[in-house]
Amino acid sequence: MANLRRAAPTAENDRLAAAPLPMALVDDGMTIVEANEAFARMVGHRGPGLRGQNLDAVLKSAALEQRTGEGGPVYRFASGGSEIWARLRIEPSVGSAAALLLDVTPEYLLLERIKADFASRESLMHVAEVGVWRYDPDLELYHFSSELSLGHADAGPPVPLVALQRLQHPDDVAVDTAIRDRLTREGGVAEAEMRYLDGKGEWRHLQVHYRSGEQRPSGRFLMYGISQNVTPLALARDEAKTATASKSDFLASVSHEIRTPMNGIVGVLNLLKREQLTGEGRDLLGEALACSDMLAQLINDVLDFSKMEAGKLEISPVPTDPAAVMESVVTLLHSQADAKNLYLRGEAEPMGWSLIDPLRFRQCLFNVIGNAVKFTQEGGVSVRLSLAEDDGARRLRCEVQDTGIGIPAAAQAALFDRFAQADTGTTRRFGGTGLGLAISRALTRMMGGDMGFDSAEGAGSTFWFEIAAPAAEAAEAAPAFHLAEAPLEGLRILIVDDNRTNRIVGLKTLEALGASADTADSGEMAILSMTTVPYDLVLMDINMPGMDGMEATRRVRQLGGALAQTPIIALTADVMSHHTAAYRAAGMNGFVPKPFTPTDLLAEIMRLAG
Repeated sequence: MANLRRAAPTAENDRLAAAPLPMALVDDGMTIVEANEAFARMVGHRGPGLRGQNLDAVLKSAALEQRTGEGGPVYRFASGGSEIWARLRIEPSVGSAAALLLDVTPEYLLLERIKADFASRESLMHVAEVGVWRYDPDLELYHFSSELSLGHADAGPPVPLVALQRLQHPDDVAVDTAIRDRLTREGGVAEAEMRYLDGKGEWRHLQVHYRSGEQRPSGRFLMYGISQNVTPLALARDEAKTATASKSDFLASVSHEIRTPMNGIVGVLNLLKREQLTGEGRDLLGEALACSDMLAQLINDVLDFSKMEAGKLEISPVPTDPAAVMESVVTLLHSQADAKNLYLRGEAEPMGWSLIDPLRFRQCLFNVIGNAVKFTQEGGVSVRLSLAEDDGARRLRCEVQDTGIGIPAAAQAALFDRFAQADTGTTRRFGGTGLGLAISRALTRMMGGDMGFDSAEGAGSTFWFEIAAPAAEAAEAAPAFHLAEAPLEGLRILIVDDNRTNRIVGLKTLEALGASADTADSGEMAILSMTTVPYDLVLMDINMPGMDGMEATRRVRQLGGALAQTPIIALTADVMSHHTAAYRAAGMNGFVPKPFTPTDLLAEIMRLAG
């Protein structure tokens, strides 16, 4: 801007005054020679008062803020009650230079919003601990945002793959490697939870979302991703899993401890049936056996609840006659209905055999029919079994209608909740754990169906459930026998149990069935007895001090010869599915849960004996 003159021609002054943009003429020293009215208003001065002042000093004095921009300095002015962003641009003119203030307010407001959005996003990402990253497969380098430094001071980009793998949990390296190889070679997306050591030496859980990007000349794909720190959630989840496992173990342990004395009670009661009793004595014995059946059902409900929470409840479909199962449950519950002067009727349309789980089907029937009898004071209960077709799929439907108390509308929504009961007051008449219906509906859903009801308070209820029931060929009939016929005559059986009462019950039960029996109170004594006497079969308890039943079985199988082929039946109160699998793995041939009846025991022995 050298050789600029101090004065401007009159014609140029006229053009300056008429210019719509804020503009001033300056000389080579950036001294204002003349300024138009728009320029004067922008900087808050009268036009003549600006002559002879330094342009830079005037702008800095008038501006609320100054920034450096690529197209020239930018100033923020207060004008007419609002704020204006203006960029200074110097344009050479005839004999002088023109200083223009260009309004860039829309551009800067947009820029401010973008900056605010980025700041908010960055703040949110820091708060949520979400970071982005990029991986170059050719260079094997990672580029991470600051949120993913995990407290490592030297975690600036780029990070070599080998350095990152040193921070990965050993159990996660293979998973991450497989995803990285697939996405960089084939493309695609993936998601996984990964653990990394932070700067304090603690494991951080990151939920990682992988996505392949553009393909490089090498043929490999770049990989991008978002990772979020989910450590608190992961730890809470793991604690919940541990708590659930502990609760399941506790329930299984309690179930075992209850089943062991119950086995003695049920066994002694069944042995008493063979004794000479008065009519009243037999009635009392029947009541005691009925109560033991109810207690066993409550224990089974608690154990099934535990299995469901642990995800270990299994459905085992086999060819079954549903009508026969229904008739057996109705027969079993007749005594309860008779005691209340209720009718209990069951009817089934011709349906043949179905592929269902008979144990779980029976459990649903027992719970629903038992509830109907329990909550009915007059009249009775009708059970109807029928078949239905749903899009070609064969379904079994059971309806249980009672003339009982009905269900209040306020209680219906929570009826299938675990531990929920319609009558929860301290004077409630009916008792129960509130688990039966919840478990039964869960079972029907596991068997491909559902459960529901229709009810009105004081007008009775109709409970129904459906399960998938593909047609099946009739199973081979089991050999018929009667307990009084001594069906085990000629067999010599060893009973192994550390509980004296259980040994007595087992001994007397087997003798009543015609077998010759001996007892042992430990795994060590069992092996000694088996090497001395050629037993036809062994009933083995599992939980015993010293050598348990599974270890004793394994050692017997290792002996070889005919002794190693002796059938061994687990007779135990540990009845979880993973327990029974362990029994088979140890070499046991069968399983009878405690408490057992003579019929239960005989059925399993006859199965093994062919």
